Amino acid sequence: MREKLVNLEQAIGIVKDGDQVVFVGGMDWTPMAVMRELARRGVRGLTAMGVVGGAMNLDFLLGAGVADTVETCSLGFETYSRVAPNYDRLQKAGDIHMLDNT
Repeated sequence: MREKLVNLEQAIGIVKDGDQVVFVGGMDWTPMAVMRELARRGVRGLTAMGVVGGAMNLDFLLGAGVADTVETCSLGFETYSRVAPNYDRLQKAGDIHMLDNT
């Protein structure tokens, strides 16, 4: 049987410019190593989808220039901040595209 587990670099290697990535919303269990590796590799133009909202994960992708489109029902830092700071800044500047999936 083929081994299905791969290291982080191999897993991120399948993500290409313009792909759609999906993450669970909220501040818990955010895979920040995955986020940082996407930014390190210079992946661009992703559509980042937050299932049941988004938080630090999606906001990091926006701030790092990895994602330029977000699809979610909300994007904030829960009790820490009502609106995610990178999202807020980029939305006001008109530099991202937001899709509402409520």
